[in-house]
Amino acid sequence: MDTDIISAFAKIGRLNQLKKLFSHHQLVITPMIYEELAVSLEYGYSFPKDIFGQLNIVSPTDEEEHEYHRLLTSKRALGKGELEAICICTKRSGIFSSMDSAALKYAETNGVVTLTLHSILRSFWVSGLLSRTSVKSLIRDIEEKDHMEIADVDLIFDDV
Repeated sequence: MDTDIISAFAKIGRLNQLKKLFSHHQLVITPMIYEELAVSLEYGYSFPKDIFGQLNIVSPTDEEEHEYHRLLTSKRALGKGELEAICICTKRSGIFSSMDSAALKYAETNGVVTLTLHSILRSFWVSGLLSRTSVKSLIRDIEEKDHMEIADVDLIFDDV
């Protein structure tokens, strides 16, 4: 997971629901994502503590770290956390999730399976973990607490 989706769920106090949705998978962060989140603590935000308490940090192997350092110079538009996570996902067949369209596109072009926020929200509804009303409430909470607008919400509820 990239910083943005995990942060959004932590900010609204629903990281447990995200973990429940992915109960058959391990949600992890990388050291660079940890560092990005730690900066928020310096600005007085407490949500990273929830993330640090619930998710493990997966460190890159020497090979993954070498690839990460190589990409730092050529993919300057992507954040360090995104690049590190994509390198790890590439080598370990992991799933990369982000709200950053450029990071998602780069991951996909490198053969990494990706999940968008819309896919995650839709999965809550389709799986029956949350009702349509509860997903709509989740969307409102994310928009309010994360100061963002989730576009094309109707696509989340298209008939299955």
